[in-house]
Amino acid sequence: MKIRINKDIVEFIPEHAAETAELEALWVKMGNCIGKTKQLEPMGVYVPSEKNVAVFHIEGLSDTEKNEIPVIRAPYDTDVYCVTCNKTQHVKAGEPIPFCCGRLMEILD
Repeated sequence: MKIRINKDIVEFIPEHAAETAELEALWVKMGNCIGKTKQLEPMGVYVPSEKNVAVFHIEGLSDTEKNEIPVIRAPYDTDVYCVTCNKTQHVKAGEPIPFCCGRLMEILD
């Protein structure tokens, strides 16, 4: 995923279908037309030489929203796989991408 920063505007540009689906789920969780818009707050530190992961907390979620699992749908007919156990499954466009071994299955590109 590419990230572009222009003053106080940040653009997230997905580079493949799985990132597009995940960005859509984040968009829905962060703020839809109903209720208050949420904020992304950085957590901890970001030191790329140690661990190239930036972690953010979504501030302003209700208890219900915290426990909701976002439904990420397949953008097209594809196979998905579990990065833990290597199980594969076929999903059709618009179907929810399933969870396996406690995490969302990945789209085979």
